[in-house]
Amino acid sequence: MLKKFAIPALIVLLAVAISIGMGKMRQQPEQSEPSEATLLVETITVAPVNTRITVVSQGTVEPRTRTSLVSEVSGQVVEVSSAFVAGGFFRKGDLLLRLDDQNYRAALTRAEAGVATARSALEQERGQGDVAQREWDRMSQAQQNQIRAKDLYLRKPQLAEAQARLASALADLEDAGVDLAKTTVIAPYDGLVSSKNTDIGQFVNAGSVLAETFAVDYAEVRLPIPENKIAFLDLPSAIRNGTMDNNTGPLVELVSRLGERNYTWEGHLTRTEGVLDIRTRVMFSVVQVEDPYGLYGTTHEEPLRIGTYVNAAIQGRELENVFLLPRHTLQANDLVWVADQENRLRARQVKVVTTNGDNAFVSEGLQPGDRVVITRMENPLPGMAVEVNNFYPSVD
Repeated sequence: MLKKFAIPALIVLLAVAISIGMGKMRQQPEQSEPSEATLLVETITVAPVNTRITVVSQGTVEPRTRTSLVSEVSGQVVEVSSAFVAGGFFRKGDLLLRLDDQNYRAALTRAEAGVATARSALEQERGQGDVAQREWDRMSQAQQNQIRAKDLYLRKPQLAEAQARLASALADLEDAGVDLAKTTVIAPYDGLVSSKNTDIGQFVNAGSVLAETFAVDYAEVRLPIPENKIAFLDLPSAIRNGTMDNNTGPLVELVSRLGERNYTWEGHLTRTEGVLDIRTRVMFSVVQVEDPYGLYGTTHEEPLRIGTYVNAAIQGRELENVFLLPRHTLQANDLVWVADQENRLRARQVKVVTTNGDNAFVSEGLQPGDRVVITRMENPLPGMAVEVNNFYPSVD
């Protein structure tokens, strides 16, 4: 019976002994200190620069002068200019259309006759007045005293009436001449017909709108400027030192995409509307572009047509000794991350002058040569080790 239980126990003891021996023979692993994790980042090396800020805006091209041509007299259209079509260009003084003037010429003739009659009547009254005056002078004092209406006897009221009739006849003559002149519609400026409402053979009444036109010497673009950008622009002043300020304002570049290309035009900010919109907190300014259609020798890649939607870049004031950073590097509370000489993250609070598009302009909080981290990081911590992959020059 002992033999039966002794053999299994011996086998178990032998297995334990072998396991212990093999454990002692196994080599212990080498112990090493855990390595610190590093973050791969990209940086830019900053340096102070003098740069001009550009304020961006957008607007629609409009004419500086827009006119509704209205007929001041009635009549049938008997002649139209070849330029009197939608899109037609005309010069100042060109005949645009003519109305039938037969009735107005007849009215002018009658007015001329009326003036002649009134002049004749006036001369007759003057002659009769002279005769009456001579007769009055030959009368004795007693005879003169018997005449109660001396002025009437001397025909002074009749003379005044004749003079008034002549003045009225001259006014009628002037009106008739003006009405006759109004039968021809003359271009008031160099311009373009945007739409027309009449044509040859049509009868028009006084007050009828004949066409819509606009001047082509200048085009204007009305641009909204945010309140926080006004301080960075040299806006033209309406009055300076008591006199009108006619100096040109900041240069403005206008860009519009037509088809597959971007086209640019240059203008100047010439005036502002002088008030802030109480809802949007913007102030509207007006940019003028000279000779938008290139009719006076100005060379454009493409005419700046009225109604074109444009993006505008307004040249602002020069900022001195500022650091130009990508806008996305700014964290909450105007913090940026820099890599120090030991390649560890350090937070810097900076003073932001302004932001513009993708750029931020910083005046304080950085030193020349600082390496600002431009990589977007999740949960960065001060003192975290970084590996700088690339160095880029300061942004332009």
